[in-house]
Amino acid sequence: MARESNSSQFREPILILSSFIEEARTKGASDEFIFQLLKSRGWSQQEVESAFFQVYERLTGLPVPVPARRSSESARDAFLYLLSFATLGIWTQALGQVGFIIVNQLLPDPLNRTYGSQAYALASSLARLLVVFPIYLLLMRLLIKDLAAQPDKNQSGVRRWLTYLALFIATLVAIIDLVVFLSSLLRGELTPRFTYKVIIVLIIAGGILWYYLSWLQPRPTRS
Repeated sequence: MARESNSSQFREPILILSSFIEEARTKGASDEFIFQLLKSRGWSQQEVESAFFQVYERLTGLPVPVPARRSSESARDAFLYLLSFATLGIWTQALGQVGFIIVNQLLPDPLNRTYGSQAYALASSLARLLVVFPIYLLLMRLLIKDLAAQPDKNQSGVRRWLTYLALFIATLVAIIDLVVFLSSLLRGELTPRFTYKVIIVLIIAGGILWYYLSWLQPRPTRS
């Protein structure tokens, strides 16, 4: 019952929109103008597209065709996005660890004698960085090429959900980093070594936020 109620609540505004679209088209308004007009009044792209689907289905008497490969493409997209975000986490963690080791070597703590034995950690981080980062670049190249070939995938639920998940994690890391920094500052325990490590984390998390926020912006289609 709840599902039917939600479905009817979704259909009602779509019916209103489709009626408006049909009337506007009879007055000579172009579909592009109507689309932009409805978007500017606060209707979501999904609602406007659904209304246009209904209009075209009534005009043609046929349902809007859906490619049979859509489900397999969604599974492939989910695989590529999950793998790209997994590799993103691996190489950014390795990069941060390399930065921490460099800071420890340049600004050693006289009370900590473990800095001289970090060759293993440095080798491990560099190995992960050299192996995983090229894989991440390859995956992103495939995804960008796929978006250029099929611009409709810019609105893919898989793409948007997984990208927002990456943004959520990066934002959470940046917030925690700032909280730890402020706590150390208020306690008077702030040191140059700790400050540089905080800056490294903020640069990495900020870079991820900047890149993926721009990644979510709609890409212009080629004419």
